[in-house]
Amino acid sequence: MTGFTAVVSGGTTITARGAVRAAAERVLGRLWIDQVPVRLASEDAELWPSAAAAAAGGRALCWPGQPGPARALLERIAELRARARAAGLTEVVLVGAGPAVRAAALVGGSSLTVLDGPEPGPPARLAADRDRLSRTLVVLAGPDPAGGALYLALHQMMADLGLSPTELAERFVAVAEPGCPTAGRAVEGGHALVEAPAATAFGALSPYALVPAGLAGADVAGLLDRATAVLPALTRPENNPGLVLGAILGGCARAGRTTVVLGGYPAVSLDLPPESSPGLAEWVAALLAEATGGLMLPLVQRGGLPVRPAGDVFLITLDGRPKQDDATVTGPLAEQLVMWEYAAAVAAYLLDADPLAPPRHERPAEGAADEADTGADTGVDSDAGTAAEQAGDGPPVFVEGDPGQGVEVHTADPALAAAKDLAALLAAVADRVAGNEHLAVAAFLDPDEARGQGAQVRRLAGLLAARCARPVTVTWGCRYPAFGNDRQEKGVYLVVTGNAVRDVPVPERRHGLDPVQRARAAGAARAARAAGRPVVRLHLHDRRAGLARLLESARGGA
Repeated sequence: MTGFTAVVSGGTTITARGAVRAAAERVLGRLWIDQVPVRLASEDAELWPSAAAAAAGGRALCWPGQPGPARALLERIAELRARARAAGLTEVVLVGAGPAVRAAALVGGSSLTVLDGPEPGPPARLAADRDRLSRTLVVLAGPDPAGGALYLALHQMMADLGLSPTELAERFVAVAEPGCPTAGRAVEGGHALVEAPAATAFGALSPYALVPAGLAGADVAGLLDRATAVLPALTRPENNPGLVLGAILGGCARAGRTTVVLGGYPAVSLDLPPESSPGLAEWVAALLAEATGGLMLPLVQRGGLPVRPAGDVFLITLDGRPKQDDATVTGPLAEQLVMWEYAAAVAAYLLDADPLAPPRHERPAEGAADEADTGADTGVDSDAGTAAEQAGDGPPVFVEGDPGQGVEVHTADPALAAAKDLAALLAAVADRVAGNEHLAVAAFLDPDEARGQGAQVRRLAGLLAARCARPVTVTWGCRYPAFGNDRQEKGVYLVVTGNAVRDVPVPERRHGLDPVQRARAAGAARAARAAGRPVVRLHLHDRRAGLARLLESARGGA
């Protein structure tokens, strides 16, 4: 089968060809027999266990694509934005994690900065720029545990500006489910609180995304108007783009194609400037990984990250080539936000996953990752030896490089521990991945492309992808191992940590943000190892010098 089929609805077009088209056709009948489109539209609590439990407890959840309920936010967003502008607050810093936060960054534009983990680099830059800090409003979204340490640090930064108690209270807005820790912080600090349903994998049109985006200047009302226009297409039997896209995703995964490569071309949004579009693929990847519980491995194909054809891989391009690519998606951003959430829910249904379960970044983690953030007396400090103890991977197998610029290698895997230097280690990692594995690079570093380690880490991932010819994912500061956490039969994990150039103190704690970041890395390494996966943790005494050494070592066989 080489022909392609196109589904067109409004400004959105989905195409599929070949084996991907056939996989979708095999499951579309089941979706209609099970009345999935109607049940999704009516938010049928019997679709998933978490929905049934929430309904029994009278607890609201974030369901996919909800432009209707979001309209109730418009007046509140306008009020908060007017108050912020009157106080001269034109910058928004969003503290939170998960797909909804990525959607907020996608919609909110350049006036919105996301802090989605305790990496000290971005908040340290904010503290150093007092002019920007004086114009900043902080939004706390959801109950992500890292928010506690970040909130205390940011609160102290604002207090250091000499603000009055009233001014300080007005610098923070919380978006949270009633009763969660973030809501408690808002009440205690006298901050504005916008109540929200319980967070799930969805939420692109929830308060978690729309409140910070609106405060950053986004046209939320216009976004909701455009999102509403696609809703009728999602319940009809023909030309239903969300159902077809969900059938493509879920059908391919059921047929063994569990790695979906997103990208190949820059997405072009019809209602945002072109430079805003590339973040769409990153949001889709986070959404699919969360909604399917790791049963799908999404990979964003960026420059320098090659992916070779394989039996478990298929490609979806944003504004791609319908007659050449496995599948393509084209459409305005607002429509895609609704359609992709709907499709992720359909794929989760086909894979027997529960997309309404608590997001993984909000589930309690064992050991130091939580204790360091809550201020428990863990003995967490900033030296690498303590991090090694938390990770449970013992002393370094070897340290390569000059004093103060070396790279520590920690691994409990006997085959990888046999490597005598970084070049041999990375070659062994690439060999281990080659075949049917994937490499998950979990970087607990600063993701900024220019001022942090983003560019170097992505170059390292590209070099390793070229060597192993298998999918390589890059995640930043995850509480859990990189996407694919639940795919215990596959995955080699490369966890990268490094000494912070400048830490940010956390008031009321006897540590800064850096030990919280290290504790999270230790938790990620522990979790992957407990799942029986090979794990290598690389600790950089000097981040820039250490990554330069890793790049040099990785080029050996590229």
